[in-house]
Amino acid sequence: MAGVATVSITQVPSITRLVNPSLACFVAHPFGLTLGAVGDDATHDAVLRAVLAQAAEPHPAGTIVAMPFRWGDDLRARQLRKQGR
Repeated sequence: MAGVATVSITQVPSITRLVNPSLACFVAHPFGLTLGAVGDDATHDAVLRAVLAQAAEPHPAGTIVAMPFRWGDDLRARQLRKQGR
């Protein structure tokens, strides 16, 4: 309302919908690796820039934007099944 853009990153859109933030970006990376793999500065930078770019776009309140970032293996799926290893 004050004209300050806010954006959050989510890894579980179904829970984020319950909170109803002004704007959230869904990044399908494993828990604990939201921005990318440890030491992968290029991906960290790309995720942050893409999320911040969404903050500059007009979105209705409560929007969750699916970002194009995907993890290379099934670690995220295993985490969601509580089978991290």
